[in-house]
Amino acid sequence: MTAHSRSTPYHRWAWKQALEQGYGLATTYYLAENHTGDIIGVLPAARMPHPLRRGTLCALPYCDRGEPLADSADITTALTTGLLADETGPLELRGTRGDDTPLDDAATKKLEPGQKVRLLLDLPERADTLLAGFKSKHRSQINKARKNGLISGVGSGPERIDAFYPIFARNMRDLGSPTHSRRWFHAIAQHYGEDCLVGLVELNGAVVGAGIVLLAGPRAAIPWASTLRDSNHLAPNMLLYWALLEAVIERGARRFDFGRSSFGEGTYRFKTQWGARPVPLDWHRIEKQTDHTAIQDRQEPQPTQATTAPAGRIRRSAEALWRHLPLPLTIALGSRLRPWISL
Repeated sequence: MTAHSRSTPYHRWAWKQALEQGYGLATTYYLAENHTGDIIGVLPAARMPHPLRRGTLCALPYCDRGEPLADSADITTALTTGLLADETGPLELRGTRGDDTPLDDAATKKLEPGQKVRLLLDLPERADTLLAGFKSKHRSQINKARKNGLISGVGSGPERIDAFYPIFARNMRDLGSPTHSRRWFHAIAQHYGEDCLVGLVELNGAVVGAGIVLLAGPRAAIPWASTLRDSNHLAPNMLLYWALLEAVIERGARRFDFGRSSFGEGTYRFKTQWGARPVPLDWHRIEKQTDHTAIQDRQEPQPTQATTAPAGRIRRSAEALWRHLPLPLTIALGSRLRPWISL
């Protein structure tokens, strides 16, 4: 699957193994073969739990991408139709629009505020080439972190997951969001092996920033990164991302996926300063009618942080309450809630 031009680290078999081991999710990887038995398409999906029914199929949960990988639109349609014929729907597909080419300046200006996009950066063969291409202010921010006494390192292994996890869990509590379980991250590290890189930034021996990058051939993606708020004035996030970019270039990556952001908001601006360009996300839901023959495709509303709907007000109140809970309690509760939340 890594050979396909639209594949991502999330399409790897390791993501399926982590979903099953980390959260016990049932997964289905639906394949299309030609007359000689060669695989010409794959649709990965996991079934999200539901208290009253069997649940929704999601391709794929906990990430931005998971749409079918196929050599033609006809094969993509056959994969989707076949999966829904064999499984109970609905099916949520997460992908990007077009051929995954980043937007130019003119097209970027047409994006709507808050629209969900991925941010992609094409990488050179050498890290010093990338560094030289940054604006002087950007380079000075990286140097500022070092002058402030921060040091960075990138590696693999369960001990680095254990160093990452407290930073991530605290940051998620401060954002008012349930955290993934430690077991989930250990499953990721186990099944991706050396293709799971964990970057750590330390101050006086204490970790203040951490992030995880997953690799698939020439493609790298950073699904999780966090820094401690009380150390942000020291610019640990700048040193963290630079250390990870250096590491993936050394590993031969030629495209870096900074992940999902809302157009024009803070994380979007942070990622674009590295030179990343947006690609609009296309998340849609396919419903199967009760006669099991007709399939309806409808656009899935993109999640936004700001809304005036009653559900939005309830969510904001829940987030505010969550921020005031003790950290150990949010870890215990979050680990139990997270299998039910596909984002």
